[in-house]
Amino acid sequence: MPWSRSDGRSSSAALRRRAIVLAVLAMLVLLTSCATMFHGATQLVPVTSRPERAEVFVDGVSLGFTPVELTLPRHTDVTVDVRLGDRVRSFVLQSEAQGAMVGLDLVPVGVAGGLVVFAGALGSSIEGGRVEPGGYLLGAGLLGVSLAPILVDYGTGALFRLRPGEIAAVFD
Repeated sequence: MPWSRSDGRSSSAALRRRAIVLAVLAMLVLLTSCATMFHGATQLVPVTSRPERAEVFVDGVSLGFTPVELTLPRHTDVTVDVRLGDRVRSFVLQSEAQGAMVGLDLVPVGVAGGLVVFAGALGSSIEGGRVEPGGYLLGAGLLGVSLAPILVDYGTGALFRLRPGEIAAVFD
């Protein structure tokens, strides 16, 4: 017989409600995608030249004259050509994953792993030899939801950055 509180409600029902509240709060926190929120899917890349007024091309398309700031997608390599008359300086900006953002996105996975154990302990009970797996299912759901930030950041491209982050073309 499950123990009961003085108001007559079963303490296991109260524990389940607390687990659900914790799960909802955890989901709100875990759905944040750090790189998407802080960096966005594009990156500003300043382009300068000496002397100034060199024409800037990105993948063959003219985007203005130096000095200029380009807004480029973070998730793909980009070729930037800077032309002054018949002279050309080419730069390849390579897309690379930002280790710090990957780490921040993986924090919720660790938190959710702890919640799996916690929710499993709260939501499962053994009564009459029967195991109620509700807490484990809730915990497994939290673990799945915790992967959302890294998937969102990867999908938007915000998980990446272009290197080098600026271009300086010198024509001597």
